[in-house]
Amino acid sequence: MKRIILYIILIIGSALYAQKPIAEIWTQPAFFRPTDTVAFYFDLTGTDLEGTTEDVYMWTWFPTEPDAGNWNNSSEFAKLTHVEGNIWKFVLVPTEYYGVPADQITAFYGLLKNKNGTKQTDAFAPDKGNTIFVPSDATIKGSARIDYFPKQWKADRPFSILVNTNNTWSDCESSAQQGKLASATNVHIHSGVNNWAIVVENNPTNAAKTALTDLGGGIWRIDFVPKEYFNTGDTKIKSIHAVFANLDWSLMGKDANCADFYIAAPEEPEVIPPVFTIFPQKFSKKDIIYLSRENNEPGITSLTYRISAEGVSDLTGNFKGTNAKFEVFIDLATWLKSVATVSKIHLVVKDNKNNVIVDSDINLVQ
Repeated sequence: MKRIILYIILIIGSALYAQKPIAEIWTQPAFFRPTDTVAFYFDLTGTDLEGTTEDVYMWTWFPTEPDAGNWNNSSEFAKLTHVEGNIWKFVLVPTEYYGVPADQITAFYGLLKNKNGTKQTDAFAPDKGNTIFVPSDATIKGSARIDYFPKQWKADRPFSILVNTNNTWSDCESSAQQGKLASATNVHIHSGVNNWAIVVENNPTNAAKTALTDLGGGIWRIDFVPKEYFNTGDTKIKSIHAVFANLDWSLMGKDANCADFYIAAPEEPEVIPPVFTIFPQKFSKKDIIYLSRENNEPGITSLTYRISAEGVSDLTGNFKGTNAKFEVFIDLATWLKSVATVSKIHLVVKDNKNNVIVDSDINLVQ
């Protein structure tokens, strides 16, 4: 039985030192083509590069390997820019950086590292479920009137809306016509959130803010961060409503049946409450114990522990892991070896916001 427990502990222990996944990845703009300038953003919270004061570098191997052979001494062209906190960005034109034609670029795999490769994140790649894909324009080039990216968009992250003016409807007050907006030399968005509760008007004052970029072939695009664009403050964005027009409203584009365009906010995932675990549940002063906390609240980036007992100095330390799961092994036998008898320990666990997770006595098996 002891061998089985030790084997389990060794397996769990090895997981503690596995590479930590990048907390979040997004692009600016959300929709881009391989010939466009795009910024990849990375949140390194919970990785081995969290809080680093070193430079951070891109190490990528798909679609090509621009910095091949330089793991121990990354090139300057692979250096990221620090944005704030644990947020870093990498700006590139994919065709130029990878040195291949646009039709050979569909996605990007890689990881982030320090210059000499002694610290690194886990990969962004298909088997990790966090690949950076080149968004497809196939839908908007077909019969669609609008498309948007990313599909699981967030109010505080870049968002792109594409409109195919060849397919929008105009003259809805008289005899509706399809594709009339395609003749416009400029296209703007008139939009609001939450059933038009907060509106950004298409008017000369807002001309620069509401203007779309011409992608050719009657397709136009606008990029914005919804929370900033609509200045919603603490108001939750449940939907975006829009119509398109040129600046003087002489040409307009609406959805099927001359309806306003409607984009629902993605459903928020179910909030799973945190779970704190002590293994084994009963233990003596001669044991190694395992502590973990899963499903931590947003913004929790670290956990610390303090254990006290009579006749010995307090034992303190940090959990390892990420927001999804923090864990630590604690060797009570070594810590309490100088104490002949001890009936209980007192455990205190706090998060990085100084919230108390655990504060209790634990009786020891004698």
